[in-house]
Amino acid sequence: MVKKLTGMVAATVAVASASAAIASDSMSFNLRAFVPVACTVGYNPTGISFTNDTVRLGELREYCNAPNGYDLEVRYSPNSLRGVTVNIGNERVTLDGSGFAAIRGATGPKIQTRALSVQFGEDGFDTDEFQVAAIAK
Repeated sequence: MVKKLTGMVAATVAVASASAAIASDSMSFNLRAFVPVACTVGYNPTGISFTNDTVRLGELREYCNAPNGYDLEVRYSPNSLRGVTVNIGNERVTLDGSGFAAIRGATGPKIQTRALSVQFGEDGFDTDEFQVAAIAK
């Protein structure tokens, strides 16, 4: 019986020593993740419809994970689209023929879908080049 009890005590001491060694060792990890900034604009042609002088062209799906938000850039052929008003959701800008215009996007990261429509100027829609891009702030 003494031999059996001595064996149990020795086994208990060995387990306690191993547990103490494991508990006293510490480990730490430094994990760092870098998420690249990505801003995109997709076009969804939901069907063209006319209402008075406004033409609904579809929808823009905007995605941007920039911490400070983004703006939209309307790019088109220079010396065209003078007087055309571009409406993106509740934001609007009248084009001056420069080939570039800015529209407010969001003040932080955002995913949103907004309607895209235009009101024609005197020369109508006189370009083949028209795009909208999201630019991180």
